[in-house]
Amino acid sequence: MRTLRLLGIVLTAGLLASGAYGADFPAKPVKLIVTAAAGGGEDTEARAIAPFVEKHLGQSVVIENQPGAGGKIAFEKFQKLEPDGYTVITYTFPKSVIIEYQGKAGFRTRDFTPIFAWSRSSQLLVVNSESWRTFDEFLKAARAKPLAGGLSGRGSTTDLMGRIALDDFGIKANWVPYEGSAGSVAALAGKHLDFTICLATSAVNLIRAGRLRPLLLFSDKRDPYIPDVPIPADLGQKMTFIPTLRGVEAPPKTPAAVIKVLEDAFTKAAAEPAFIETAKKRQIVLQPVSSKEFAQAVADVYPRIARFQDVLKQ
Repeated sequence: MRTLRLLGIVLTAGLLASGAYGADFPAKPVKLIVTAAAGGGEDTEARAIAPFVEKHLGQSVVIENQPGAGGKIAFEKFQKLEPDGYTVITYTFPKSVIIEYQGKAGFRTRDFTPIFAWSRSSQLLVVNSESWRTFDEFLKAARAKPLAGGLSGRGSTTDLMGRIALDDFGIKANWVPYEGSAGSVAALAGKHLDFTICLATSAVNLIRAGRLRPLLLFSDKRDPYIPDVPIPADLGQKMTFIPTLRGVEAPPKTPAAVIKVLEDAFTKAAAEPAFIETAKKRQIVLQPVSSKEFAQAVADVYPRIARFQDVLKQ
């Protein structure tokens, strides 16, 4: 009986501590890790939403870029961080799961604690505006000889989509890897590449400037901001698509009370009229995803990506 009483006291104290932990959080600035270089899609979206998160969190949000190995280095460090909510991570989901299937990784995405996702995006095949005008023209040239294509690093969603797409279309490419999409789209604009595959949001500025031309969107539905760009179904092609989200997660075993504070702040930030206006200007397709929905997306994507293990290890 005495043992049971002691156990009850310990459990109650733990619950009270957890509640107090959530009530006191945050008491200092929160670091937001971006797993890509400055200037790319991940970075610009993080910097776009951060000021509004600060407003609802009541603390500064400090962005820290940690590029390298497609994000693997950042993920492995993140796995071991203190689960206090003061360091969170944003990236293009599910690139972390892709990295896991590429080989030995010192982290597991399913161990991370989902907080919130605010947008979805699809990969886009882009060429220099002075080259091919249609996807059929590009396809004919690509089948004649391997072209130089840019990808934003091993383990990225574009890496997987690029390899799947070119295999489906029966063409080959001489891939040139970049740490982030900013590098590949800049190289394409400078005519150092024949094409690149990147998230639609990453190329929007150069497309608007008339320096790049989008030829195909790898999605099951058209992008509302570039509705004239065809999708594979328009060309009679059947393809497998991997869901792509931009969101934020906490280290493994972060307390639920802390996650709730963070989720509330990001949810309110994503609903701010000024952020929505910024998203429209940058052609970000907003799609709020709760922590529970995000967790389900993580569980669902593992078997889908597992089907392409051989492709990922090439």
